[in-house]
Amino acid sequence: MKRTEIIEEVSDFLLIYLKAGRVGLNSFIKKANLNISQLDHMLMIHYLLRSDVKKFVRELPVLIRRFKTSTKVTNETYIGEVRGQINWSNTIKERLRINHRDRTIFSCNESIRNYDITENLVLKELLFTLYQILFIKIDTSRIENYEYFSEWLQLKGVVDDMYRKNIYLSKVQSGETKVTERMIQKTLTHRHSLYRQAAQLLLDYREIMKAKLDKDVLEELIRETFIFPEKEDVLFELYWTIQLIKNSTENAQLQLIDGRNNQVANWDDHVHEYHIYHDSTGSSNLSFYISTEEVGKHEHPFIRKKLTSMNRALQIAETSFLGHFDTTTYWRGRPDIIVEVYTKETGDLKKVIIGEVKDTKRTEYAITGLRELMDYMELVKDKNGNYLDEEMIEGRLFIGEIEVTDSMNDHVKIHSLLKRDGQSLNVTL
Repeated sequence: MKRTEIIEEVSDFLLIYLKAGRVGLNSFIKKANLNISQLDHMLMIHYLLRSDVKKFVRELPVLIRRFKTSTKVTNETYIGEVRGQINWSNTIKERLRINHRDRTIFSCNESIRNYDITENLVLKELLFTLYQILFIKIDTSRIENYEYFSEWLQLKGVVDDMYRKNIYLSKVQSGETKVTERMIQKTLTHRHSLYRQAAQLLLDYREIMKAKLDKDVLEELIRETFIFPEKEDVLFELYWTIQLIKNSTENAQLQLIDGRNNQVANWDDHVHEYHIYHDSTGSSNLSFYISTEEVGKHEHPFIRKKLTSMNRALQIAETSFLGHFDTTTYWRGRPDIIVEVYTKETGDLKKVIIGEVKDTKRTEYAITGLRELMDYMELVKDKNGNYLDEEMIEGRLFIGEIEVTDSMNDHVKIHSLLKRDGQSLNVTL
């Protein structure tokens, strides 16, 4: 199965992917699944990924030189001092009115610079919006590690400097005036590109956040800033994860895949709740970890010698390389797919489905995946450190186009791309 075919088949669900990848145009999105728990969060990130948003912030230190102000002249009367330009005709009138003998009375015209003009209010509102997204509304620290978002490491500093420290913008009292749609529309025709661009970007953001029920608007944004998984293996794993979701429910609430806990979706029926994870150890109710302390309690010669080899290697590493490594972990696992099934009424964990994915047409590599899957099934524990009863555990092996003679054996199901029925896969929970 080609990469383009996989992308086409799962694009409507894959928009939640925010891990390592590249940004590009995805023309395969037809009817995006927008039942997402953090839809606002996702839309803000996709807004930041727009090339025109990044370009504007990148060029802002130069564009800001076109900052405009207006000037208004006020007339005030002073006694004993002069401020601005003396208005002699008014001065004579004021002296006659107040005290014609007092030669220290002056009427002065003062030019006052006004920063709170419409275009500046629009510009500062855009910068306030960007500042809120980057520093308050969402935590970008995790996705900053991915190449597609890395430019914002530098651009965040530009936004911060401009919004909080720029000498011109600091004098714009935007908090006292609400920026209306009419003000934005007026600024769209400004002769300076600084203000035209700011108005357009602010208008676009408001329309995006206001149109959360308008799928056409949101799909256009996501289609233009789609994040394609970087690695083929990851895409194949997500393909099978999404197939499980698509074929098991129509009511899944999607979660953002950003590396926090890698939960992909959750849903429920009349009896059970389902939580599905990708490249994860699941929730805190599961553990795929065995310590050296635990296995050290057994006297089998292999175990004793294995622990001895680890400790001797550590001693040599410390003396020869001034380095060290973890000797407390004997085994740790991280399955490609986990589905946790809970009894809805009690909240008790009822079943765990563990999936191992191998993007291969080679039987030998598929068997390697099978061995890894069986390890996960045998060694998974509950939150109290007890091994799960085998009746609670089901295994799934997902592979490429390989002939499989028996797809169900000993609590394990094997799903091959060859096992297709028209355009649907027989992949359900």
